[in-house]
Order: sequence, then structure tokens, then C-alpha cells
Amino acid sequence: MYKQENLPTVTIEDFARLFGTTVDDIAENCKELIDTMDFRYEILSGIARDKLMLTILKRIDSTDLSVSGEERKPEWERGWGENLHDFVDSGYDISKLVPKYFKKNVPVRLNREYVMPVDPDFILNYTKVFRNWIFKKYLKDVSSVYEFGCGPAIHLAFLASIYPDKKLYGLDWAKPSQEIIRLLSKHFGWQIEGRLFNFFAPDENLHLKEKSAIYTFGALEQIGRNHEAFLQFLLKESTEICINVECISELYSQDCLPDYLAIKYQKRRNYLDGYLTRLQELEATGKVQILAIHHQPFGDTYFDAYSYVVWKTKR
Repeated sequence: MYKQENLPTVTIEDFARLFGTTVDDIAENCKELIDTMDFRYEILSGIARDKLMLTILKRIDSTDLSVSGEERKPEWERGWGENLHDFVDSGYDISKLVPKYFKKNVPVRLNREYVMPVDPDFILNYTKVFRNWIFKKYLKDVSSVYEFGCGPAIHLAFLASIYPDKKLYGLDWAKPSQEIIRLLSKHFGWQIEGRLFNFFAPDENLHLKEKSAIYTFGALEQIGRNHEAFLQFLLKESTEICINVECISELYSQDCLPDYLAIKYQKRRNYLDGYLTRLQELEATGKVQILAIHHQPFGDTYFDAYSYVVWKTKR
């Protein structure tokens, strides 16, 4: 197994580079959390790396690999329904809201390398550190926050715990999501509401509170190139800030083999494509202002899902 004493770890300096920020910024918001977790890993090389890349290529070429789209809605109904059942059955244990796609004991992408973590929950723990940083950096000065594609509301539960005075809204096209949110409000007393929302056909009767923030966290990957309806919906609203933490295809390097495999995987799955390019077009016409763009070289075995673009509408 691992030669524990010789393994590298993700340091606070590494987190700063990965997030696209400074060490002081990370230390202020995340140091205590990082210190409670094990971020050691082994870099895969030689035969082990070759075998993993072969596995990735075979998966990309597999005929039974599902693709995103409107027809997958029943799968998300079932998935969030499982989280709802586990949440209720556990007596409202927040940890039961973690989506099942957070896999344990799997190789991850880190700094354009493939690595094998020591901690089985490396990906989930990394996510906790990252969301702690990005939410505290960008959401502290708004009074209301909307998460679109909120799923089982695990991120909203975290937000409610650190910002109990903010009004939170969770929007998703799967009905179990709204039931989870209702139970969170009831049992924890949080200011949180749920509502149905379909990225492919946004509700024209939904209007966001002024000076609010919106974010997506790995939700837009499911709409492929069909992001115009959602963007047009947002352009009509007076939002203070928009944060998209997503697999942003434009930020990969075509000259890096792990990035190239990620591009092929995302295209094969019909994941988010062209979204950043469209935002840049909107900025060029004066409709939005892009505040930050960052490729975060971290993800599961197949692609980097934690890159982000931060922007706002212009009036």
C-alpha cells in the first residue's frame, strides 16, 4: 500500500493555487477545516498511470455510457429520492444528503496528474474546503441566495449553517429536492425554501429578489450546449453576483493528455459546452461583467468539475 511517511499532501499553498487565490485568503477562511482532514496522496506513474488512462479511454468509447439531457430527469428523481429516504430514515442526518456520485477510494485528477488519495473521502473533503472558501468570499454581503440545480441541498445546508440570517432558495427539477428542503426548514429552523425549476424551460413567473446571489455547483453539466434559456432568464433578473462552479470545457489545454481525455469525456457525455464563450460574448455587448474566471485542476477520475466563472448582469 502506501509509504505513508513519504507521501505528498495538499498544503495550504497548494489550495491557494488550486483555488486561484492567496495563502492569506485560504488561511482566513479554511485553515482550521484543512487541519482536520487528510489530504495525502500518491502520484500514479508508469504502468499504474497507463492502466488508468486506458480505463478512461475504454469508458469514453463504451456504448452504454449515459449522456446528459432532458430525458434523464427520471434518474435524478430516483437519485434525490434515495437521499430523501436516507435522510428521513437516519433521523435527519445532514451527511445523508451527500449525493451518491461522490465516490470513495477512486483516483482523482490533481494539478493535471492522476493521484490516489489516502483518505477514501478525499473528493468530498476537498469539496467542503472549496465551497467554504468560495461561499465566504462571494456570498457574505448578500441577503438572499439561490442555488439552481440544488439536488439534495447539501450545499444549501452548509450555507444555512454559516449564514443563518440569509434567505436561501433551492431550485431543482426533481420533486424529492423540494421535500428535502421542506424538512430542512422544519427540523433545523433554517430560512430555506424549495421550488421546481427546469434549466431547459425556465419558469417565466419566477422573479429573484433584488441584490441577490445565484450559484450553480456541478448542475449545468447536465444541459450541454442548451444554456441559452437559463442565461436569458438570468439576464432579466437584477442579481448581485452569479457563481458557476462547473466543468468549463474552454479552460482545458488541448496540449495536455489528462486535459485532452477530460475534453473527450465531457463531449461524450454531452456535458456543459460553450457556456463561458457565451458569457464572454454577452460581456462584449455590455450585458454582463465577468469578475473572475479560473480553471481549477482538480476533479474525479474523468474531468475537472470545480472550475468557476463569477459574473453579474449589467443594467
